[in-house]
Amino acid sequence: MDLELLKKLLHNLLNTEVMIYDNDVRPLAAFEDTYCFQKALQPMFTANSLSYLLNSMNDTTFYELVDKLNVCLFFFRFDQKVFLIGPYVRTEYSDEKMQGILIKNKMPASYATSLRLYYTALPLLASCQIQRTVSACVMSFDPLFPEYSYRRLLGFQEEPGEPKTYQQDSIDYSRIYQRYHAENRLLKLIEKGEVESIIQAYEDMQEESASLIDLFLSPVYQSPISILRALARKAAERSGLSIITIDQITQKSVQRLSGTDNVRKQTQYCYEMLIELTTAVRDHLVNTRGYSSAIVKVVEYLSLNYTQNVSMDALCQLSDYSSSHLAKIFKQETGRTMTQYIADLRCRQAAEMLRETNLPIQEISSYVGYTDNNYFVKVFKKVMGNTPSEYRTSAMQ
Repeated sequence: MDLELLKKLLHNLLNTEVMIYDNDVRPLAAFEDTYCFQKALQPMFTANSLSYLLNSMNDTTFYELVDKLNVCLFFFRFDQKVFLIGPYVRTEYSDEKMQGILIKNKMPASYATSLRLYYTALPLLASCQIQRTVSACVMSFDPLFPEYSYRRLLGFQEEPGEPKTYQQDSIDYSRIYQRYHAENRLLKLIEKGEVESIIQAYEDMQEESASLIDLFLSPVYQSPISILRALARKAAERSGLSIITIDQITQKSVQRLSGTDNVRKQTQYCYEMLIELTTAVRDHLVNTRGYSSAIVKVVEYLSLNYTQNVSMDALCQLSDYSSSHLAKIFKQETGRTMTQYIADLRCRQAAEMLRETNLPIQEISSYVGYTDNNYFVKVFKKVMGNTPSEYRTSAMQ
């Protein structure tokens, strides 16, 4: 039986990694190196744990392993070989949920960016979708193979969804020129950070019955959304926006798009990506207006790493300035010292968490980068005008 063909078929249908295990632990070690973000959060994603599970599994059971991050691995046995599908995720990324996970597991906020990139790079799949696909493929290879049962490990619950269908629009070649015109217009608006104009352009296209569905999901192009996303990334990059920020936004879009074949939902997700990317460009242009290129690099670095102990050596290397010259130029251009700038970033993040969550103040203090809660209260009051407790009370009124 051609199991490599089955592997390729599952990979193409599910658009995720598929591996065949035959008691050789080396592929499991490679899996651990590639996909185990943190052993404390994913103890079952280690080679030893996986080897134990795979060697003790039932021959006619689908297994879905779910870790603390809600990252999943699906595996089953067929023709004396074990197939592993994933990893993948079942829910979209949530900053609030991931903050809670980091705090609960006493992990520093410096993990937040890498965790976001890790999570959003994984495809979004439903358990029922995988089960239906695998069952159909196995049946095509062996019509007499018994029906699989299903078992989820670690006790998480899954809401089964309805099967998704793909509706393909007919090709309308007469509108290709219109698509190019609209595409170029949108890219210019992204580069300039003109959020309101992006929204208006979208509304205008809908009124003209030339919506994004027709313009960007036409099968004239292979993977049209991927093309638009790549062009949008380049437009945002030309504005000077950090490539890390660009990647975070577009990877989230990739994840959401991989979770549906519904054209209307794909259109909405694509539109939301354009708005989020354009908003990020606008904020970048506003926050760095009048700054030299060296200070723009430093500001972006601080914005991404303010919860950590920022090294002056790293900033000097980034700006190609000495520490004294960098401190002088930074104060001249921003009106604040780097210490004040970092304090402002930390306190704004803390203020958002005080408004939006019920987390204890000490945990928020630790999350934004302060090891001394009393010092955090002092800095917060200086920046925001109130103590954290007073700020939270006022925000709830």
